[in-house]
Amino acid sequence: MRAVVTWNPGEPFTIHDNVCRPAPGPGEVVVRIRAAGVCQTDIALSKGAFGQSTPVVLGHEGAGEITELGPGVTGLIPGDRVLVTWVPPCGRCYHCVRGETYICSNRRRSSERGDEGSLSVSGVPVQAGMGTATFAEETVVPATGVLPLPDDIPFEYAALLGCAVPTGCGAALNSARVRAGETVLVIGCGAVGLSAIQGAVIAGAADIVAVDPQDPRRRAALEFGATAALPPGSDPRESLVDAPGFDVVIDAVARSSTIRDGWQAARRGGRVVVVGAGKPDDMVQFSAQELFHDGKQLIGSFYGSSDMRRELPRLIALWRAGRLDLSRMVSEVVDLERINDVVARQTAGEVVRSVLLV
Repeated sequence: MRAVVTWNPGEPFTIHDNVCRPAPGPGEVVVRIRAAGVCQTDIALSKGAFGQSTPVVLGHEGAGEITELGPGVTGLIPGDRVLVTWVPPCGRCYHCVRGETYICSNRRRSSERGDEGSLSVSGVPVQAGMGTATFAEETVVPATGVLPLPDDIPFEYAALLGCAVPTGCGAALNSARVRAGETVLVIGCGAVGLSAIQGAVIAGAADIVAVDPQDPRRRAALEFGATAALPPGSDPRESLVDAPGFDVVIDAVARSSTIRDGWQAARRGGRVVVVGAGKPDDMVQFSAQELFHDGKQLIGSFYGSSDMRRELPRLIALWRAGRLDLSRMVSEVVDLERINDVVARQTAGEVVRSVLLV
């Protein structure tokens, strides 16, 4: 089959048409990927971030159709339209039974055979990145890692519902629990940050201020509902009227500097939500006094705190109602062959999110 392979960290993606996948094992399904989003995390992983080893087929936003079932799989049949999710929950652990499937203790990244050697190119073992490997025509994933899609949502829109949209919207709706009339600051206006802005709009926020270094992304933030969009270095609190700071700050960048900026911009008693994927060695400092005195909440938001079994139907309902804009989130739909052009355009901020036709 055709797939995109990263052979060495930092090298361009390469297209191969002789990639082999394994047969589905117990509890697994094969998904024919029709559309895959290119997430900033995939770009970072291709450069060796978070300890990603190579060679690897990346991609974790994807939608397509079931083509094959492994032993023991029930409730799915070939031809079902599905969304691939990158946190396949076990449904039984401490977190899952409390609805916190996004931090499942027994999350299966790949099949029981493990990540290593799950794919191959001319006999060379290749990993399935994040256990999803959606930059390929077909992928083998746990049956718990797919969710049914209705017929009315196009695959290119659905792909973004695998990560960017629930991560960003969820940061606002689930992690921060933005309330009507509150003020919100969003730091970073990539696809996740723009989804957080949409979530804040859906929740009824009064003032939504966006911060991003790239002018195209600041313009996009305004189009998606921000009331002001500023470059870094500005004091976003100056955009507020009669308020000492923001009720909610959502950091979609997650550097120590942006977390501190967000903390400073939040009012006493405010909530600071970190939804960006930060580096493990990037330490953030807080004094014991300010943690006590300011009464602020610092909240980690993994996958937008989204139980995808409930989140996906809600997001689709919001899209149908015209309250969640997926069409403008998808700046372009291009063939898999153009992935390196897509990476360059997204890195430059020229597009919100490109979707690959696989």
